[in-house]
Amino acid sequence: MKQIWIVTKETYLRHVKSWSFVVMVLAPFLMLGLSIGLGYIQGATAGRQADKIALVSSEASLLDGFAMEENFTQTYKDEAAAKKAIKEEKILGYVAIESENGQIKAVYHGEGDMKQEDKLALLQTLQQLQTTINVSQAKLSSEQQAALNREPQFSEKINEAKEQKKSLQKIGFFIISMLIYMILLTYSASTAQDIANEKGTKIMEVIFSSIKASQYFYGRLLGILGVIVTHFSIYILGGFALVALGSNIDLIRKFLDENPETISQLGTIFSPATIAFAVLGVCAYVILSAFCGSLVVRIEDAQKATQPIIFLVMLGLFGSMSLGQTDTVILKVGSYLPFLSTFFMPQRLINGYASNIEALISFAVLLAFTLAMAWYIGRIYAGLILQTDDIGFIKSFKKALTHK
Repeated sequence: MKQIWIVTKETYLRHVKSWSFVVMVLAPFLMLGLSIGLGYIQGATAGRQADKIALVSSEASLLDGFAMEENFTQTYKDEAAAKKAIKEEKILGYVAIESENGQIKAVYHGEGDMKQEDKLALLQTLQQLQTTINVSQAKLSSEQQAALNREPQFSEKINEAKEQKKSLQKIGFFIISMLIYMILLTYSASTAQDIANEKGTKIMEVIFSSIKASQYFYGRLLGILGVIVTHFSIYILGGFALVALGSNIDLIRKFLDENPETISQLGTIFSPATIAFAVLGVCAYVILSAFCGSLVVRIEDAQKATQPIIFLVMLGLFGSMSLGQTDTVILKVGSYLPFLSTFFMPQRLINGYASNIEALISFAVLLAFTLAMAWYIGRIYAGLILQTDDIGFIKSFKKALTHK
């Protein structure tokens, strides 16, 4: 056991102290901070004069309907002032609005096209003004005006809490899935490369003379498992820190006050069950990566060895996303299959399709399969790692089975 611990410690420290681990852990936080920072800057500058369109008219009454439009400004009183403002990049452009014989005419002047949302808001307000003028010139009675202004009634009766929960579920599962996806690809590639790099070297024969190959393999797995747990623990602590810091920001605090169920819903999404599936799933994929890495002879073939794992990960990720809208038979069956259950069962749990008993059964199946796979690979590890003949994956595996 002491020898296993030495290998575990060496593997753990080697990975944790590497710059690749630090960058991989900090990357999501840096991206999140950058996104929040850019969003804040964009929001702070959204109302600047330079992003607005000036409205110019000799008839002040024509501009009254635009008083509530934030993307338009009435600061400039004539076209000359508006043209000067365009040159000084204070505004995007200006709209000259005039009325001739009851017909409203508007002409936009600018160095680029008007934004679609601004154009839509402008046309809607102009249509309202034109309708008011038309009704006034038609000299309709009050009853006729009321009939003309009659609009269809439309209302929505939806469960807002349920809709909000669905939105949070989709966002939460997407975040979890992408984190698992990136972590899987990273650890699978690094594990396969490390194993392939060791294969066939004389140092492995020296190591196996003082420690069993199976013990060495288990030590390596435990070390990588420690790295994975550390990785997820940092994300969990970082998530709690972001929630604590976010509650002190006025905008986020206001949102949480208006949506008190948000925290509990997030607790359901990022529950211990989904995190447990993520950690165990990554461990299963890492063990499979170690097996694939031990089958190659040259270090440059390690990338080829991980291709089946990448396809399996993509199948689980995109399959769960495409099938997650309803609790289909494929989603149910996949939630109990090792490797696929890493993505499928969390999807069912987040959407409320699976009970805790079903999740426990799926987790037990995945755990038993992972332990059995680790035990079996450890049992034939010496034959795998000492195999130096370039005879292909299948023949290398068969030859490892005959090693004593």
